[in-house]
Amino acid sequence: MDLGKYLGMSILAAALLLACALPGLAKDSRNVTLNRDVVLSGTALPAGQYVIRWVTHSPQATVEFARGRKVVLSTEGRFEDRGKKYDTNTIVYETGADGAMTISEIRFAGSSQVLVFD
Repeated sequence: MDLGKYLGMSILAAALLLACALPGLAKDSRNVTLNRDVVLSGTALPAGQYVIRWVTHSPQATVEFARGRKVVLSTEGRFEDRGKKYDTNTIVYETGADGAMTISEIRFAGSSQVLVFD
């Protein structure tokens, strides 16, 4: 086989592998909007759009909040199955003794899995 055919086959194989891998990656990230400034794991998160990505350690998860390409927070959470699928992305807030709003859980549209933060 000449070098051109080998290179072409290698590129095709890499493209197919990437195409198969992308749907799996998409399940472990979601876009969410924080409607208010919040605190999570001692870090202030201003209101706005975020991409949340996670790696599960069953049921524990390492979770990243990113804006653009910049990760603004990396923290730990856990997944719990609530037994019913949610229709929309919902962020559940709690108000601390100091009045600061904190994220206690995130519910994802189309999933019964809830990401919980302590």
